[in-house]
Amino acid sequence: MRDPYSIEAEHGLLGAMMIRPELIDTLSDDLSPESFYFAENAEVFRGIMAVRATGKAVDFLTVGEQIGNLPNGDRALAYCAEIVDNTPSVASAKTYAGIVRERAIERALYSLGEQAMDIAQGTEDVQAKIAAVQAAAMSIDCGAGDDDIVKAGDVVIDQLDVWQERHDRHARGETLIGISTGLKELDDKIGGLQPDHLYIVAGRPGMGKTTLAMGFIGEASIRQNKSSLAISLEMNKGQLIDRLVASEGRIPLTLVKNGTACQDHGTELAVATKAIQFAPLYIADKAGSSIGRIRSMARRHKMRYGLDLLMIDYLQLVEGDGGNRTEEVSSISRGCKLLAKELGIPVVLLSQLSRKCEERPNKRPVASDLRESGAIEQDADVILFVYRDEVYHENTEAKGIAEIIIGKGRDIEMGTVRTAFLGQYNRFENLAAGWAPAPKAQQEKVTPLSRRYANKDRF
Repeated sequence: MRDPYSIEAEHGLLGAMMIRPELIDTLSDDLSPESFYFAENAEVFRGIMAVRATGKAVDFLTVGEQIGNLPNGDRALAYCAEIVDNTPSVASAKTYAGIVRERAIERALYSLGEQAMDIAQGTEDVQAKIAAVQAAAMSIDCGAGDDDIVKAGDVVIDQLDVWQERHDRHARGETLIGISTGLKELDDKIGGLQPDHLYIVAGRPGMGKTTLAMGFIGEASIRQNKSSLAISLEMNKGQLIDRLVASEGRIPLTLVKNGTACQDHGTELAVATKAIQFAPLYIADKAGSSIGRIRSMARRHKMRYGLDLLMIDYLQLVEGDGGNRTEEVSSISRGCKLLAKELGIPVVLLSQLSRKCEERPNKRPVASDLRESGAIEQDADVILFVYRDEVYHENTEAKGIAEIIIGKGRDIEMGTVRTAFLGQYNRFENLAAGWAPAPKAQQEKVTPLSRRYANKDRF
């Protein structure tokens, strides 16, 4: 096993920086004093960067004077002069930098092993320990800084292939960028559920937000063969399957629950069960999960089975890390957004709304109604509010109609999508082509008696 350091590479890198100061910015990319194994070399690196920051010329003399004495008590000036004298080739400076970076990562991996042992011996539950180890592993910098900044012209060249692919897809009649929601008008507006995006589905209790989100999951897995994971912190696995079967088979949910679906809808039940059985659809009902556990679960699932879509029901039931609840919710929503980017998938996060919307004459929700944190609105790429007028108004003309209000969207148009809500089947569906809300009946004008006889002769 090789040593987790190379004093030759560290000296060669530092010497090249002092001989050719114009290379400092390039060579120091993704390096820090901690990248050096030897304390003296770390101090020389700090000195080089400090002199560079002042705008002075960088050489062994200015760096040595900047440092003064090394941690071991020796004079830095003599040490810097020795490094410069023994630098074999400035032309190999980038290679030296790569070696220093690699050895630093190897040391970090050794440290990770020790950290994992400490975590394993802690008092937290197993899932929390796994999440902590994964987080520690993800924090190790692999030195990909060369790709962080690119020339715009190079991106344009790469983007030509993307534009061509979009053109070809449109020519084939495939207008969606992401995964279809199963609701055509909603797909037209948001382009489907797109990778790296966080979708917030919010509504007051009873509006159907879980039904809508599970519809997304069913559409993705059953009809598009996409691997989906639904994490429910409110319902157990059996309740989720009851809802899925009722929706897929168009069987009244009450019959599924009371056991009579087998005799009254046997064929529909068999077809729906088979469709769900062979779909790449996965569910989890771990109550009290933290965002760390959820991220760990999603990463592990993607490695084992692949993952195209994740749904979490719902935000307010996710455990925080303690402290202020608003800060906890902010951390949870931010964690979900980072998870979407890390895994390259759409994440659908359900959220409750505050009661503020019910205090207004128009009870349709707005972004400020999101409960507990304004950070939810900031982190979300798209916010979808679910509203059904019949929940508040028994005699509404919009019975059986649900409004999906696009409350926020990056690069998409705001608006409202109306769908059919089939509550007994636990599903949302497209409205019939050409459907439009019926015009409100005009009130009959009635003249009050006092006016009717205002100009009549009185007896």
